[in-house]
Amino acid sequence: MKVIVVGAGLSGIGTALAFRRYVKQKVEIKIYDRANAHDTGLYGWNDHADLRLKNQGAAISLQANALRVLQDLDPELAATVRASGFPCKGFTWKTAGNYSLGREHVDLLPISRPVLVQCLAKALPADVAVQYRTISKVEVGNAQKPRLHFEDGATEEADLVVGADGIRSMTRQALFGDDERYQPNYLGHCAVGGVLDRKVSLPQSYLDDPTIMFYEGPNGFFGYSGLSQADPTKILYFSIYDSPAPDRHNLDYDLINQELRERHADFADPLIGLCLSEAKVDNVYPVCWLPDLPRWGRDGVVLVGDAAHAMTPASGQGGSQAFEDAQTLGLLLAGHLERHGTAEAVEHTITGLYNVRHRHVDALKAKGLSVKEPERPWSTLTTALVYVGLLVLVQVKNISGYLGTTDPVRNWDSKREVAKYLGSS
Repeated sequence: MKVIVVGAGLSGIGTALAFRRYVKQKVEIKIYDRANAHDTGLYGWNDHADLRLKNQGAAISLQANALRVLQDLDPELAATVRASGFPCKGFTWKTAGNYSLGREHVDLLPISRPVLVQCLAKALPADVAVQYRTISKVEVGNAQKPRLHFEDGATEEADLVVGADGIRSMTRQALFGDDERYQPNYLGHCAVGGVLDRKVSLPQSYLDDPTIMFYEGPNGFFGYSGLSQADPTKILYFSIYDSPAPDRHNLDYDLINQELRERHADFADPLIGLCLSEAKVDNVYPVCWLPDLPRWGRDGVVLVGDAAHAMTPASGQGGSQAFEDAQTLGLLLAGHLERHGTAEAVEHTITGLYNVRHRHVDALKAKGLSVKEPERPWSTLTTALVYVGLLVLVQVKNISGYLGTTDPVRNWDSKREVAKYLGSS
C-alpha cells in the first residue's frame, strides 16, 4: 500500500507517525511539502524566516489531549516536546491596567511551532522523509487512484492521499472545487507577534508559577508567555486587533509595528512595555475559520487538520485536534486493513474518520466561534462590562472544574472512539 501525505506540518507528520505506529501491514509513506514557502497563504506572511519552516507560524499552545496523543505515538517524542516547550499551569486574565480578572486552571504547553515540527520530523523513521516539491494539482475520482501533478510536470499516484495542507488546502479544492460554502472565512481580526530575547531570565515569580498571560484592553488584546523551559530568557508575545482583511501584497511593517505600540501604549505590565519597545513584527496572521464540510474525503483522498476543520484561536484546540485526527486515521486504517483489501480499507477509513470525528470537532469549532467581543475600540462602559463578564466566566469555568464536570475536550479519546466505531461497523 502507498500513502502520500501533502503537507509537512503538525497533522501531516503526525499522520505519518500514526501510520507507522499502528499499521502492521507494509505501507510506503511519502510526505511532500512546498519547494517554495514564500507564499504562506492566508495564515501568515513573512519574508525573513527559514524557507521551509516559515509557514508554520511562531508558536502554539498544546493542551493535555495533544500531549496524550504524542505519548501514545512515541513516548520519547512526547518527552522531547515537553522539554522543548514551556509548561504552564493555566491562563491568567488581566485588565490593561494590570488588575487580575482571574485565573483558569488547565495544563498547557506553549512551544515554538517550528521547534515542534522539527521534533516531529526527527521522530520519523528512516524510510519516511519530507520531500520538498511543489504540487500543482491533486486529481481525484474518475474511477482511478488519486494522482498528484507536480510543477515540474511529473505525476505520482497512491492508494491514499492525505491532505494535510492547511486552511488554503489544494487537496480540499480537489474535493469541493471552488464552492464558496467551503472556503475560509475571515473573522475580522488579525494577530501579530514574535519572540523577544530578553538576555536575562524572566522574573523568578513568573518562573515559579508560569501561566499564559492575557490582557484585555479597549484597543486590543495582548498576551505573552515563556517559550522554552531550557531558555527562560525568551518571551512569546502576541497582539490581536480588529482589522479589515489585509492586502497581502501591500503590507507596511513599519506601520504595523507603530500601530502595535500605539495600541498597547497604556498597558501597565512592564513586560508588555519591554516587548513593545523591542518588537520587530514581520508577520500578519488573519484569523480565519473553515465552515463545516459535509465530508472529509472520497475516492482515496482524505483531509486532516486545518484542511478539514480550521478553527479560531479562541478554541485553543487547532493543533491538538490535528494530532487527534492523525491518531484516529492511523487507528482506523490499521483496523480496516485487518478486515479488508487495500482499496476497501481506504474507503472505509475515509468514511470512518468523518463519522468518528466530525461532531466533536464541529462542536469545538462552534464553541470557539461563540466567543465574541464588542467591536473595538471600546468605550469606558463597554470595557467595564467586558471585564465583569470575564471575571464571572473564569470563575464559572473553575467551579465546573472543581465539581468534576465532564470536559468533552479532555475526555475525548481516539482509541476508545475508534474501538467503539469498529465494533459497531
